[in-house]
Amino acid sequence: MEDAVLKFPEGFLWGAATSAFQVEGHPGEITDRLSDWAVWTTIDGKISDKTTADQACEFFTRYQEDVDLCKSLNLNCFRLSLNWPALCPTEAHQDYFDAESVEYYRALLKSLKAQGMTTFVTLFHFCTPRWLADLGGWTSPRAVEAFTKYADLAAKHFGDLVDYWITHNEPLVYAYYGYVGGEWPPGHRQDYLKAFKCIRYLLEGHAKGFAAIRKHSPNAQISFAMHWRPFFAHNVFNPFDQLSRYLRDYVFNEMFPLAVETGKLDFPFPISLEPTVRALSGEIPGLKGSMDYLAINYYTREFCEFNWGPPPDPFGKQSPKTEFESSEMGWEMYPEGLYYLLTEDMAQFARKTDGELRPIFITENGMAEMHPAHLDEGDWSLEDDTRQRYLVSHLVALRKAIADGANVKGYMYWSLMDNFEWAHGLQPRFGLVRIAYPTQERTLRTSAKLYGDVAQANGIPSQYISLGVDRLNSTNYE
Repeated sequence: MEDAVLKFPEGFLWGAATSAFQVEGHPGEITDRLSDWAVWTTIDGKISDKTTADQACEFFTRYQEDVDLCKSLNLNCFRLSLNWPALCPTEAHQDYFDAESVEYYRALLKSLKAQGMTTFVTLFHFCTPRWLADLGGWTSPRAVEAFTKYADLAAKHFGDLVDYWITHNEPLVYAYYGYVGGEWPPGHRQDYLKAFKCIRYLLEGHAKGFAAIRKHSPNAQISFAMHWRPFFAHNVFNPFDQLSRYLRDYVFNEMFPLAVETGKLDFPFPISLEPTVRALSGEIPGLKGSMDYLAINYYTREFCEFNWGPPPDPFGKQSPKTEFESSEMGWEMYPEGLYYLLTEDMAQFARKTDGELRPIFITENGMAEMHPAHLDEGDWSLEDDTRQRYLVSHLVALRKAIADGANVKGYMYWSLMDNFEWAHGLQPRFGLVRIAYPTQERTLRTSAKLYGDVAQANGIPSQYISLGVDRLNSTNYE
């Protein structure tokens, strides 16, 4: 193996992912605080390092520089999101988009296509227009109506430049942090009923958004991005920890894609016995089968334990337990989880209703080091050994999954560049490209060179395999 290149299938897509609010510094959104997130960052105590996304990476004005960086790294696909609040800054804009924002996104997408990039475009990546958030956001049927109109206009304006559509990014992450954890807007804590209502309306929005895109682009490839996180019981012999593991796994990982696959939302027992929850269950018109491909975001696994409260919470809490090396954010490096979700957990969604295999794309995977936002000059973080180990070990797991039958067609690293990481602010550095925020200087990290070599070879060159082969040969895959 030392002399070999671990090759990937011909035509495999190698890319990087971004999202609008995290990189753009869109002047219209920030100046007028057009999104719930733009407002949230101005509230004391909401962002751990007290930074904002007002500048972010200035992608709005520097996107050509960043597209050129992608090309220099031999990438052939790119994932971005549209800035819904900037495109629909007022309630009246449900019927027409902001013209300047349309011009910007068409120019960005044309630039990507000119470089031969396959484009993945996300409609909802956590940011809700402020006017819609004030009406209840995703706990109101108004969100379904507004999202449907937004999807329709997006397909009309950009459909000729989009290869793959993603309606929602990580819907369960959004529902959890907004209504249970409270770290994201609207900031509710332990309000499971609002979270479940949010999930219901996100599903309805996906179904209607899917139909709206398909109306304009009959051959469009449409899905949603799942954040799939393997859960393990803190104590495998504790039935209460096992209950929390089951509930977390079903609700966080399986409930949304199962609803899309079957057309019916089902909550787990015993949660399903609650009358209000039962009222949210059931058939959703147009939902069944609205998943042309599988889009998977994978980062880590989690141990969980029952939370005795008060009050007791059967969904439990995250355990600090780990077994392998963790990143500076505390996320355990567990590439085996990527292998098992692709070969086992995804098996129930592997085929469309006609029996055809669904393509699978890894739409996010990455790890962060922690460096404060004020840093500019120097070589800090450029030799990112931990990220290189993370990247290669996960690519080794991905290649093994493909060899064992997983129909994976592409991989997108999160993220192309350092960016605003929601409630954590600017301190977590996920990027292949380092951003010195005071100067906005872009510098390639060592991991970027590694990834560029992988993309060029369409495989893992021999000089890098040692960074991940120990996990490939370990008993963790047995």
